[in-house]
Amino acid sequence: MSVDQVEILDGIKGKIQSVKDRMREQKAENDRLKQKNEDLQQMVQQKQALIEELEQKNQQLSLVKSIMADSEDAHDARIRINRIVREIDKCIALLNR
Repeated sequence: MSVDQVEILDGIKGKIQSVKDRMREQKAENDRLKQKNEDLQQMVQQKQALIEELEQKNQQLSLVKSIMADSEDAHDARIRINRIVREIDKCIALLNR
């Protein structure tokens, strides 16, 4: 082999090693981002569960408030209670299927 061929071969080997190193770095970065994505998805699920829980508490509080309100608000309380009863009836119907 001539000197030029050796230099070209060394250059190719160096570039291959550089590509391998970069590929390892990208794989590590990809793994890190996948883990971060999983963590964030888990956090979103927890926050959604918290939101649902708080919405239920808010509904309960507004129901109690409307029940305890003056007679003017009694009509609103009846409407809310009827809506809740209908939702319960729907749930029962779905369970009976």
